[in-house]
Parts: sequence; C-alpha cells; structure tokens
Amino acid sequence: MAIELNDGSRIAAPVIRQQRLGEVAYLAIVRPEQRDRLRKNLTTGAMEPIPNGTDRQGRPKVKQEMVVHAIAMPGTTMEARIGDEGGVPAPGDRVRLILKAKGFGEWIEARRQHRRGRLTVGDVLVLETRWAQQYDQDGNPKGPKIEDQAAADAVPRNVTIGFYGPLSIREGSDPAWIEAAEQAYRSDEAAARQQQAIPLADGEDYGDEFADVAPQGALSREEVPF
Repeated sequence: MAIELNDGSRIAAPVIRQQRLGEVAYLAIVRPEQRDRLRKNLTTGAMEPIPNGTDRQGRPKVKQEMVVHAIAMPGTTMEARIGDEGGVPAPGDRVRLILKAKGFGEWIEARRQHRRGRLTVGDVLVLETRWAQQYDQDGNPKGPKIEDQAAADAVPRNVTIGFYGPLSIREGSDPAWIEAAEQAYRSDEAAARQQQAIPLADGEDYGDEFADVAPQGALSREEVPF
C-alpha cells in the first residue's frame, strides 16, 4: 500500500546543486519538509528567520523554503554537496533538494498538477538545468538568460550567477525504487520517535512516556496543505 507523505524532521544529507547546463536529477521522494528560511545576523552571528511582512491578523510572517528529502536514482548527473564534500550521488544515496522563492513556487505548482497535490513515498521528482541568469549586487537579474555553457563559464567570478530549469513530479513506477524510498521513510520515522523519547533518570519510573514535541517546519505564510 502506498504511504502518504507528512512533513518530518531534518536529515543532514548532501544537497543537490544546479551548477551546469544540461544536468538532470531523478529523485525518489522520501518526504518534504517546509521550514523557515534563515540568514546570519551580522551583528550577533546567530541564524535568524527572514521577515516577510505580516498576515491579515497583523502577525509577523517569515519566508519559507521546502526541503525535499529523497534518494538519487539512475541517470542523475547533478552534484550533491555538504560542506566541502561533494560529487554526483550514486543511485541509492540519500540527498536533499532545497527550494526557495521561485523554486518553492514551482514545487507547489508541480505538486498541484500531480495527483491533485497528493504525494506518496517513491514519487519521482525530475529537475533539469536549462538556463542560467546573472544578478547585480542588489540581487536583480542582469542581462538575458544564458543558454550556453561556454557563455556561463565566461561570467566573471565576482558576478553572481544562478542555474535554473523545469521541475516536475511523476508517479513512481519501479517497485525497487519505491521500496527503497519507503525504507528510508520508515527509518526517518523511527529516528524521530527515538529523538522524542524522554530518558528516565536513575531510580525514577515514569513508564512509557514520550515528549510532546511540536513538528518542525510549521507552516507560516505560504500555507500549503500537505
């Protein structure tokens, strides 16, 4: 029976990076996680949520991002990195895809078009890199889209450039990859339950109790019903 997805806690897996035209990633979805976007406070050095105005009730909002926890499938050519470590993931490797701003919107639209928003473990996310865009110092697009890798390579190193392409979701069809994603999902669920367990102090007997922990990735502005 297909497992319907719910958001969960984070896993420190390498992050898929769009870096060159013509790359593609085939990812078996394990679970999505919506969370606050953070940035470093230059004064305190702490990571803080990014403000995003207020809602209709006047409550402060913060910008959101979507983290898709997944398993790399055959045919993936995009690199995945964590810290200084990186490379093209092998089929079966755990990875993450972090979608912000426009990418977050494309995820929402792709999900709406896929089974009317209903995801199951093992559905396949396909991400392609087809063009690049330069940005000025204020973060505004600079010049036309770049659709040639040689032109992208010629962009000066001090100029910000981003790589983009279509994102789509389709139903998983290979039982082996669906099972691999389901195993990863069960592993994550078991790890989350273990983290929530309350340790007993020596000589105390509280029975089988668990911490009442609110789920991470609570929805804020762009509240998407998962």
